[in-house]
Amino acid sequence: MAVEKGLEQVGALPGVGGSFLCDNKGDVIVSSDPAVLATVTMSTIGREVGRVFVALETAKQPADRIDFVYNSWRLLAQDMGTAVFFVVCQPEVDMAIVRMTVEVVIAGWRKDANAQKRLHRHQAERAALVSRAVLDQGSWSSWTVLTSGGQPSLG
Repeated sequence: MAVEKGLEQVGALPGVGGSFLCDNKGDVIVSSDPAVLATVTMSTIGREVGRVFVALETAKQPADRIDFVYNSWRLLAQDMGTAVFFVVCQPEVDMAIVRMTVEVVIAGWRKDANAQKRLHRHQAERAALVSRAVLDQGSWSSWTVLTSGGQPSLG
């Protein structure tokens, strides 16, 4: 299944505004047409959610899927290993149908050599999202506490 075809399939669901794929650095690989959010916003979401997945794994609480619920919208983030599939929805969407459709689409992509080739071109290590070079001081302090299992320093 072509990547764009999968995005169209998810986008056709009632209550879905659009979807996009980010690589493990947070860079947008592809988005539904028309784009559901600005590219800069999608990349920011991609980086921050990537950090959440890394933090959960580091804390020995790994997740494959995160459902963010806001007052006026919902965001499903499905980890694919080499990328994260995001779906922007209305708050009242039938999330079970969205999750099931996302799983079917991802399974189709895994069987499609062209889709796999396209996704692997964007392969990156998610751990790079939590380096000292890319985090502010507060975030880096929190990260070092998480990775050391210790207490935050007050200095």
